[in-house]
Amino acid sequence: MIFINSSFPNSQLVHRALTFFFITTLLASCSSFTHHKPDAANTEALVIIDPVNQQPAEPEQKLMAPGQNEDGSYNSIWDRIRNGYGLPEVNNDPINNQLRWYSNNQGHVNHFTAQCQPYLYYVVSEMETNGLPLELALLPIIESSYDPTVMSPSHAAGIWQFIPQTGKNFGLKKNNWYDGRKDVVASTEAAIRYLKKLHTMFDNDWLLAIAAYNAGEGTVYRAIEKNRRAGKPTDFWSLPLSKQTQSYVPHLLALAKVISDPKQYDLTLNPVANDPYFVKINVASQINLAQAAKLSAIDAGELKKLNAGFNGWLTHPTEACPVLVPIADAAAFTLQLESLPKLAIKQWQEHTVKKGDTLSSIAKHYGVSVDTITTINNVKKSSLRLGQQLQIPLSAPFMDPSMTAADELLAARKLQKEAGKTSYYTVKPGENLSGIAKAQNISRDTLAQLNHLSATSKLKPGQKILMLSQSTSEQHSSATSSSPRRITYTIQAGDTLFKIANRFNVTTKEILEWNQVKDESYIHPNQELIIMIPAKG
Repeated sequence: MIFINSSFPNSQLVHRALTFFFITTLLASCSSFTHHKPDAANTEALVIIDPVNQQPAEPEQKLMAPGQNEDGSYNSIWDRIRNGYGLPEVNNDPINNQLRWYSNNQGHVNHFTAQCQPYLYYVVSEMETNGLPLELALLPIIESSYDPTVMSPSHAAGIWQFIPQTGKNFGLKKNNWYDGRKDVVASTEAAIRYLKKLHTMFDNDWLLAIAAYNAGEGTVYRAIEKNRRAGKPTDFWSLPLSKQTQSYVPHLLALAKVISDPKQYDLTLNPVANDPYFVKINVASQINLAQAAKLSAIDAGELKKLNAGFNGWLTHPTEACPVLVPIADAAAFTLQLESLPKLAIKQWQEHTVKKGDTLSSIAKHYGVSVDTITTINNVKKSSLRLGQQLQIPLSAPFMDPSMTAADELLAARKLQKEAGKTSYYTVKPGENLSGIAKAQNISRDTLAQLNHLSATSKLKPGQKILMLSQSTSEQHSSATSSSPRRITYTIQAGDTLFKIANRFNVTTKEILEWNQVKDESYIHPNQELIIMIPAKG
């Protein structure tokens, strides 16, 4: 160490010189350290990477969620739901009480797993698209057991149990023909909007949002304010809410635990495939769902339940609408759309049920049958009530001599379920609609109609094309070679099957076969019959 005596002559000059010397030496040391090449003794402490000789790293193992396939898909919808949970994990007595109930009610679990099969995939997909926790897809189990036809004593309807005013607030239409609260697609979209709104209103607290879905946002807000004024906590578990709402949130959280691990609660969860069940097919004009089901070989009850939004068997007379159809039946349904008889009904009379009215007196007054009124309005013969609105058809004879390839297919084929399944074809580079149709032994126009395309539509590689099953294609090929002319006849008062057969030079047996009717007792005035006029030789 060097000491500088301040009394030494020119000491300040010497001080500055020494300072400069130290700084210069320090910089030189740093420079030599930065560029110093390690000697052999130091190389062991360094990692030297040779880009030529480096061994390839082991591929990183992709972490898969339980029940998830390598491509990210799930075989079971339950696995998909479990891996999308987002609600807080809570364990308390109210939840344990619900779990004990479920442990003793395997029958209820069987019921809702069967009931939800047509709808759960759609609801889960919509929840995922909107970034919502997938426990919310279980709410319709609590609300309705996933039954779109359920109506509560307080007039809440559908799988999400919207009351009329809330349904209206979220854009669900309701008229004499249609109730959007029972429409699975429309009501699910509305429920998602409502749940997202509640989540925002209650500062992103899902338990409060779910409570508000049950009790109403005003009720939950008032309970929060009451606790705040009293200096009490304002979380869900601390709020003074009704017993129903106090059990509603624990019920959902308990149900989520059951779905997560049913064996823990001595329960069996019936499998539900992670596949879409239905497709939407746009219908431009009014159709009769019962007739469409019969022509498409679809179970009429299933088609009606998928489309529970329609109050009766008829779709809206003036508005285009989507109809939900099982994927397995989409091809047959699409092909028969244009061949459905144009409804003879041109005008409707709305009748309000008055004191003393009976179905017989109403039918006689308007000149229609009781069966026509009950079928169109989807009512039972003993269920009339004062003030009820009934749609009454005012009809006229109608014939449609036009015939399409689809008409020929439907008239010729047997109305039974096909052994084959509807399938999809993946378009390859360079392929077009004509080439694919030729390979499938159907016409280009039929294939275009089946996929809602124009005959000249350009296809993209990888595009999915809906195909007919082999049995349908064979029926189509044979049917289009026939040449009878198809008409639709509306039965008039006083008609008999024998008279109708004579009028068109056919047999009564043929009429029964064409319309899949057992005997004459199943026909009535205003009903439409398909008649195949023999080709003139």
